[in-house]
Amino acid sequence: MTAEERLLAYIDGELAAADSAAFEAEMAADPRLAAQVAAHRRLGQDIAGAYAPVLDEPVPPRLFALASAANDRAPRRRLGLPQWAAMAACLVLGVLAGRTLWPAQGPLAARGGALVARGDLDKALSRQLASEDGAIRVGLTFKARDGGYCRTFESAADHLAGLACRRDGRWAAQVTSAWSPEPAAGYRTAASAMPPAVLAAVDAAIAGEALDAAAERAARDRGWKN
Repeated sequence: MTAEERLLAYIDGELAAADSAAFEAEMAADPRLAAQVAAHRRLGQDIAGAYAPVLDEPVPPRLFALASAANDRAPRRRLGLPQWAAMAACLVLGVLAGRTLWPAQGPLAARGGALVARGDLDKALSRQLASEDGAIRVGLTFKARDGGYCRTFESAADHLAGLACRRDGRWAAQVTSAWSPEPAAGYRTAASAMPPAVLAAVDAAIAGEALDAAAERAARDRGWKN
């Protein structure tokens, strides 16, 4: 665990009692470390305060129908809301750009002022259809108002969901949200599983309807070019 990962684990209450006590002892002896913890906590509070109203909004009926249709094309599986809820419920990338909090080896990388998909996330967004299962699940695919293609995604391994759009040959994240599959029994539709911040971003970007299976495959086979 890196120093940054340990700091975030402490803030999230994920350290064991002994490790947490040791970390607090280090904070008491290191004012800079204590200041880092305070700064992260303030940032989390700012994020939660700014986007709490979005999390409380009901899913728009049009988006619920779109996400349900995409879910019908995908294998049935249980999906849930983010475990982290209010704290870091969403990171609007145009504001934060992930530079201070994003893991160095995560699924997104800062490039030219944007966060772009890399590794398995880039492969899934570029090649995977909504009907195909995988470690990363692709949900809705649609054309944005500017004519480019956009896709929603959910990655259990990264505890991450988001919306990415094709820009200059790369998948640029428009919004991300902390997310985890729900372990409880039962089945939820894709609309209820998708974080509200991601649904709101879809609603703001989409032009027309989501692509059906045939249109999605055709767009994939064209390399996401119009």
